[in-house]
Amino acid sequence: CKNPSPTVKPLSILLFWLLPAWPVAAQQAQDSSALRLSFHGYIKEMPSLAFVNPADSVAGLNLIHNRLRTTLSWKESFTVRAELRNRFFFGNQVQKTPGWAEALDKDDGLVDLSFVPVSGSNYFWHLNVDRLYASWSHQKWDISLGRQRINWGIHTVWNPNDLFNAYNYLDFDYEERPGSDALRVQYNLRPMSTLDLAWRVGRNKYDHTAAIRYQFNLREYDVQVLSGIMKSDFVLGAGWAGNAGNAGFKGEASWFLPMRDYTDSAASFSLTLGMDYTNARAWYFNGSYLLQTGGSNNASLMAVQLLQAGTAKQLLPFRHSLFGMATKNVHPLLNIGFSTIYAPGGANYLILFPTLTWQYGTNSDLSFFVQSVWGKQEVYKSLGNALYLRWKWSF
Repeated sequence: CKNPSPTVKPLSILLFWLLPAWPVAAQQAQDSSALRLSFHGYIKEMPSLAFVNPADSVAGLNLIHNRLRTTLSWKESFTVRAELRNRFFFGNQVQKTPGWAEALDKDDGLVDLSFVPVSGSNYFWHLNVDRLYASWSHQKWDISLGRQRINWGIHTVWNPNDLFNAYNYLDFDYEERPGSDALRVQYNLRPMSTLDLAWRVGRNKYDHTAAIRYQFNLREYDVQVLSGIMKSDFVLGAGWAGNAGNAGFKGEASWFLPMRDYTDSAASFSLTLGMDYTNARAWYFNGSYLLQTGGSNNASLMAVQLLQAGTAKQLLPFRHSLFGMATKNVHPLLNIGFSTIYAPGGANYLILFPTLTWQYGTNSDLSFFVQSVWGKQEVYKSLGNALYLRWKWSF
């Protein structure tokens, strides 16, 4: 991982130990009706096992995950938010994955707010400030500046319109999703109609993302159109969400044209369509399709590649992807679910993702996740499996 300067490592450790003390300041701030300070977060404990076949060697990992959220608001118009993601990894999976700490320690923002204060052969500690911004609201205006989440996605699973913070559906342990160092200006033209302008500051000429989005309602459908630049591409996009009968119908599409190559063959297109439905027995179903002209269903890949963060231009490595999900609360405190992604073609990649969540108490839950990847590489076989048990307590 990076070799931090003598001041960087103590700074990251100081952040970790001082942030929990902020509730003391929050109690003092409650004395003022204009100024409010709140402090929230959660702690997770998640052991996991990864293997290709049960008879092969098994990689074990334990993850202790803590998130701290601090919000300072003044007269409901000015707000400052800071959130710290704090994770400690240990187990032989760290030893079997060279360069893991270095990969997580890469910060794509304008300011490097990622730190690895401690690391060893089978453990490392990663700190990341993924929210740090100020926002101001007044009448029809909303303006925010700093590291923030800019979510332009509409679809439930895949988001070709999410130019700033595209996320990977399979990365289930990152509910908050990534953030961007950006300026965002929103103007509410009228009810259900908004103009949204955002600029993510990059480190070089082809690292900026700047776009404008217009949202409106048309015949009971929420619609958006957008245009801009995403790094080295010109982008045009649109999305919608509404109902088709008793089912929800959502979709997004984006067209990307490289700024340095204007030929039609260099352009790429991403489209996703999906429908969801809840039946009389409270089963929720979702079926979706993703087309990415820049992908390939014959590409050879390993299971770990599917967990890597994508972009709006390429959310998955595949050209065609099909998604299906069914989930139900079988008890007020127990939810079961099953998701699958299938990429038809030469390799016939299949991802199975069953889940089980039990909520007990007011702020705690226990979850079990399985991710299993299959594909054809000479023969059809297992490419990787992972079992996760996660306990979470929110405060």
